[in-house]
This record gives sequence, C-alpha cells and structure tokens, in this order.
Amino acid sequence: RSRYWPPREVAFREITAPTQTQIHNLVTSFDRTMPAVQEAYEDPLQWRFEEPSGQRSEPRAQSWENDLCSVKLLVMHRPTHEPERDKAGDYPFSWHLGGRRRLWELRLQLRFKRVPQDQLYFAAELSRFVQVSGMTRQAQKALVAACQAVAGECYHSNGDDPSTMLAGTESESPTFAMPLWAFDQFEVSSPGSEPDISGNLDKVGMRRSDGVKAYITAMKAALASLSTDKVYTFCLWGVSQFLDCVRWEITGGVLPGMTLDFNRFCGAPPAFLTIYELSDRGGEKRHLASLKRSYLRVAAWSALQPPASEVKAAEPYVATNADYCWDGSADLLDLCEPMPAPATAGYGGGAAPAAA
Repeated sequence: RSRYWPPREVAFREITAPTQTQIHNLVTSFDRTMPAVQEAYEDPLQWRFEEPSGQRSEPRAQSWENDLCSVKLLVMHRPTHEPERDKAGDYPFSWHLGGRRRLWELRLQLRFKRVPQDQLYFAAELSRFVQVSGMTRQAQKALVAACQAVAGECYHSNGDDPSTMLAGTESESPTFAMPLWAFDQFEVSSPGSEPDISGNLDKVGMRRSDGVKAYITAMKAALASLSTDKVYTFCLWGVSQFLDCVRWEITGGVLPGMTLDFNRFCGAPPAFLTIYELSDRGGEKRHLASLKRSYLRVAAWSALQPPASEVKAAEPYVATNADYCWDGSADLLDLCEPMPAPATAGYGGGAAPAAA
C-alpha cells in the first residue's frame, strides 16, 4: 500500500471571483504600504526652495509657502550612478520607476493665494550667462530639439552676455521655458481631496499620452479658470530621458553613443527650476526678470557634483598614536599618561654618579 493510494476523499468548495471593490481595496492597501524610501540608500539628487529675498528651505524640503502660493514637491530618480542597484530595484520609488524609460519624475502640487493674470511658464534657468560654442552649441541645439519633440512648444534663450550690454540695461538669464501643458499629467482637486504625490497616480487626472490635442485643450481650460479654492497637481517625466540629473549629464541619444557633462551648458551647479508669470509688455520677447512674478524657484544639483557653497570644508586632521605605530601601544605623541620623571639613581638603580 502506498501512502498516496488509495486516494483520500477531497472536499471541494466553490471559489468566486473577487469583486471590483475588493480588487480596488487590495490595490489601494498595497499602494499605501509600498515603501517610498529605502533607508540604506542616500539619493544624490538635491534641491532647495529659494526666494528673491534670500530666504531658502532645507535641502530636499517637500513643502514650501510664500505670499503667492503653497507648494508640495517630490522628485524621484533612478540610481543611474549605481547600475546594479538600479537593476535590482533597490532604491526609493522603484515600484514606480522600474521598467520605464524615464530616468526621473517630478511631481508638484500648487494652491494659489493669488490668481495669475498672465501666462504661466515652467522653466529651467541659470543664474549667470554661460558662453556656449562649437560642439557644445551643436549638442545644445540637439537637446532643445529633442525636448521640443517631446514637450511641444517652448522658449529657449542662451541669455545676454553682460559684457556686451549697455550700462543700465537689463540682461536676460539663460532660460528654457515651457507652458504648463508641457507637463505630462495634471489633475484639479478640491482641497482635502488632492492625490498623495508619493503614491500611485496612474489613474489620476489626464495625461498627454492619452491624446495631446485633448490634453492641451483641457489644460488650457483649467489654466483659464485658475482658482485659490483648488489644488493643482502636475507631473513631468517626458524630457527625463535626456537629462540624467544624478550623474549631471546629457544622455538619451541626444549625441548618439555619447554623454555630455551638463556643466558644459550651465557652467556650474545649481540649475534652477521655476514657475513664473510673464507680463506682456509691448514688443519685448525676452523673459526678463523685471517681467516675471515667481511663484516657485528651486535650486537643483547632484551630490556627485555639488555647488561650491555645498562643499563642506574638511575637518582638520588630528594625529593619534596609531599613526606612528602598528598597535598604538607606544605613546609617541605624549597623548596618554604623563611621562615618568627622569631617573635620579642612574641606569642600574644605584647612586647617581658624582659630578666631574
């Protein structure tokens, strides 16, 4: 007789398919328990809110408030500097970024305290003029064209060289600006019902990928009726395939088979992400600071290539006994017990020799 024969009677019960409500509750519960941050990983991507007054936040602050709006910000980035970690999915938000082409995603929530009267722009800016020429200039043209192909219409200027400007005239900073419909996703919510920007937003609001024409039409309608009683959520990732912010490089085939140090374009970090309202003054086409009302300004950089202001001075090195012997037993630096007083009885312990 085999332990498996004769077969035992088995009781079967009917299994019913889960309802849509049960599936939704399960997915929602899973999303809420998904870890947003792996504690063993330190993300090199850094940012800081800054105001024209000089006021600024702590690095990686996720909320900010000024006289014009309140802001929530989240930036997630794949660990492109650690390919093995990237492949293993051992990094914050890998449940969202893993398996996608995007290198990073920016999520932003705004609640206005003052309704803008002119067109809003989302822009990358530099704080100073950078001379761009030769191969770098060609790469810049290719990058701008690639971003335009993904995001649509935009404004680009290398800025004005202050050395060529007449005294007393205003110069323009280097700027790459897009209308807000260049964002890849948006949602309009009542306060208290806005989505959690650290959660799963796959089914939230509208996306450019669902149809560009309908998306732009809906976005323009939302911007035409901006309110202080609504919360606006925006997500951006389309242009991320060209900009590796952790490695601080231009990538994604802009220069086939090559990457390019982003400092060739920006001079030195940080770069600035801004949302501003631009006043229309006659025939002036430049995005001058005097024509802008800034709602948001964020300095961004990578810890792998930090700004000079973020580099901490090295602590002065203090030598120890271990620097001068293998086991630290010899107190060559006189750091431990006081040295014994000189012997007065000679080397053999007898009387000290008489003076000559």
